[in-house]
Amino acid sequence: MPKFAHPAAVTKRLSRLGALVQAAREEQGLSQVDLAQRIGASRTTVQRLEAGNASVVWGTVMTACWVLNLPTDPDALSEARAAQLLLKGEQIQRVRRRRETSDDF
Repeated sequence: MPKFAHPAAVTKRLSRLGALVQAAREEQGLSQVDLAQRIGASRTTVQRLEAGNASVVWGTVMTACWVLNLPTDPDALSEARAAQLLLKGEQIQRVRRRRETSDDF
């Protein structure tokens, strides 16, 4: 049985939504771990979502969009807001979680 391939239009929208989720997450100063905890998922799931992977459960996608105040349809976001998010996303190097270090041996 051949592997199912999503139509190009679907793949493109998934990729765009993933990029917008990543940019909105970074704009809000959240790491992938932070977002994962807020949506009840793993960091790997957030990585797959941001990569536009079609296997991410729809409820998880909707929850992430709700937490980040994004529409679940990337075309529903105004072009100006999408461009603003994506531009900021390119400017943000990486959001890292600060770990408390202890020098108490």
